This record gives sequence, C-alpha cells and structure tokens, in this order.
Amino acid sequence: MTQTGPTDPDPAALPPRPGEGALDDGRSAPRHGRAALLRLARWFEGADPEAAHRLFTAAFALYPARHLEGQGEDTVAATTGWWDAPPSAGVAVRSARRSAPGPVHDHTEQQTRLRDAAEAAAHWRRSAAQEVRDLLAEPTRDGDRPQLSGAALEVLMGLLTAALGTDDAASGAGTAADLELDIRLRVIPAPGATLTLREAGGELVLRDLSLHATRYAGGTDPSVEPDSPTESSSELAHPA
Repeated sequence: MTQTGPTDPDPAALPPRPGEGALDDGRSAPRHGRAALLRLARWFEGADPEAAHRLFTAAFALYPARHLEGQGEDTVAATTGWWDAPPSAGVAVRSARRSAPGPVHDHTEQQTRLRDAAEAAAHWRRSAAQEVRDLLAEPTRDGDRPQLSGAALEVLMGLLTAALGTDDAASGAGTAADLELDIRLRVIPAPGATLTLREAGGELVLRDLSLHATRYAGGTDPSVEPDSPTESSSELAHPA
C-alpha cells in the first residue's frame, strides 16, 4: 500500500494551540473561552498567508484526508453494455435461491370481515336515508324543528352540501340525489324562514331555506321544468 497526499504540518514550527502555554504575563492560558479566541486571533493577525494556513490546520485539526490505495476486485468497465456484461446476482437473489418459497397466506377471513363491515355501513346509511325521507316527506316550514339521529344528520349534511355546491347566486333551488341510498333532497329558497335541525350533539339552524326529501325517482317537482335554469342538481357517488 502507498500513502498519498501532503504530509501533516510540523507542530514544532507552529505556535502553541489556543489554550496551551502561558500568557504574556506568565499566567497559565485558559483552555477555552474568550481569552483563548483573542490569543488565536492575534496569531492569525501576525502570520503570513502560509503560516496562517498551517495555524488554521493545527488549531482546528483540519488535516488533509489520507487515501490508501489497494488492488480491488475486477469490475466490469463502465463502457460495457448490459447485454455483454455478466449477470449480477445480489445478496437477496442468492439468499432466495437457498430458501424454500414461503406459504401463500389465506386472506379469506380478512376479506370476510371487510365485506361484513361494508355491508353493515351500507345498511346503516340506507336506514339513515329512510329516516331523512320520513322527516322531510313534506317541504319544511318556517319554525320547524325536526329531530334527527346522528346517522341521519350525516346523510342529510352530505346531500345538503352537494345541493348548495351546485347552486349559485342566480339560481333559485338546488337538488342532490343518491341512487344507492334511494334519496333525493331539494333545497328550496324560503326568504325569512328558519329551520332548526336537532340532534343529540346540538342544533343546526338553516335560514332562508326549505328542505324536501323524496325517493330517488320521485323528486321531480311539477312546478319546475326539466330544463329550467332555476334548479341545479348533483349526483352523489360512492366508492366501489
């Protein structure tokens, strides 16, 4: 092996490191702190460029790196194409060859649990939609205070958000429907009206609106033409 790179500076040719030796008045120099830094600064100020570099190296131990050369394993040249290069088998490939294939895991039980959970959630939402249809079978009037379960309020809020999202300042009414839950919600402008939706966790007050819920196919209002610009609709979709 050979050693390359510049040799270390001769410590004897350098002034002592900061914190070593004695001060000008003979007292011991501190090993750290402001006095040591000031003493180092005076050394830098009085040194020529070459001595300053050597002083910096010795003071902060920033010696050059040492590189050891050696004969490594033969490698494929960087210009060799992958077609001509020998195949390289990594550790993972070599260890896989020595071990038997693992068993195929049976996820039937997990799939059954997920299917049962999805069916339960769908039944829960359909029951909540039925509750909304029963409570809002007729358009609400000023001062109405229907009582809903938490599940029914969640379904109603989803439809209400979709209906109001399709409306704009120039439109009069909006609708939102959910085919899977078999429900359609109509939001009807009712200036001056107040509707309070009550639930165990609190109350939601809606102003200047009237709500009417029907089955999905039974929400057509005879007073509104199919192509009327006064009503916009939104269809809710559920992930598969």
